[in-house]
Amino acid sequence: MVNDTKVENKPLPPCCPKGSWGTPLGASVGVKSLVGAMGDLVMIGSRKDLEIYITKPLDDVKSAPENSEKKAIFVFPDVYGLQNRLFATCDKLAKDHGAYVVAIDFFRGDTMDNHPNDFFDWISKHPFDEMQNPGGLHPVSEDINSTLEYLTQTYDVDSSNIAAVGFCWGVWALTKACAMGYKFKCGVGFHPSLVIEEAAFKMNIIEMSVAAAKETPLLFCVSGNDPDNLKPPSGQVAEAVSSSVHERGKTGKNPPECVEFPEMVHGWVARGDISSENVKRDAEIALKMGSDFLMEWM
Repeated sequence: MVNDTKVENKPLPPCCPKGSWGTPLGASVGVKSLVGAMGDLVMIGSRKDLEIYITKPLDDVKSAPENSEKKAIFVFPDVYGLQNRLFATCDKLAKDHGAYVVAIDFFRGDTMDNHPNDFFDWISKHPFDEMQNPGGLHPVSEDINSTLEYLTQTYDVDSSNIAAVGFCWGVWALTKACAMGYKFKCGVGFHPSLVIEEAAFKMNIIEMSVAAAKETPLLFCVSGNDPDNLKPPSGQVAEAVSSSVHERGKTGKNPPECVEFPEMVHGWVARGDISSENVKRDAEIALKMGSDFLMEWM
């Protein structure tokens, strides 16, 4: 049963189920505050137009031994882009995993808040690649490649030891990347908006999910009002994820799966009001579950 905690009446992306959390509480549209953040905002890419938030591990590569493990975690945001709540998540991941953690601003600061009436027209201009939409402005794959190039060239990160974390739209981007052959060690998704594949690009959600799960160990944390295909035990996406076969993780305790948080509504981890005890509790549980999964498979 979905929790009856009051959800703020803020603009809601059409890719999210009714009753979901909308614009992040306390967020200012287009403003990225670094107050209290450990990382930095950097412009990268061939045109220097792609902004990333990067948090370095405490033992930065400059002082680490040459043979030390240099790993990274890509963070794919929701349609609200880079926000300081996301920065805090990146900082904790960097600290807990000794990794370079990078959140990518795929939307170039032009977030969902600017497109309440033309959402799918806007989001379709951010396809995974040119094949998905030849008229797309900023293909997701190009931004992933630019970020990968930046990390490997600037910090000598091992390209074979990169994981990915996504929120809402970002879980679609993560899943699509895995399905298209990007070799992430594993992927973690919170309240996925896989409907983007069908609603914006007229492609099959299940086919994408099956292909992604075959390539990459995945953990999806889903809410009570997320689509049934994401929910165990019988949802088609959940079945594809949990039945995927991969080499055993480090302990065997964190298998690929979809985990439902039935009292939560879509967006609770990234945008939910954590002044609510239940929302705070389940957001922390989901993030800990995701962190444990990363530890298992990286």
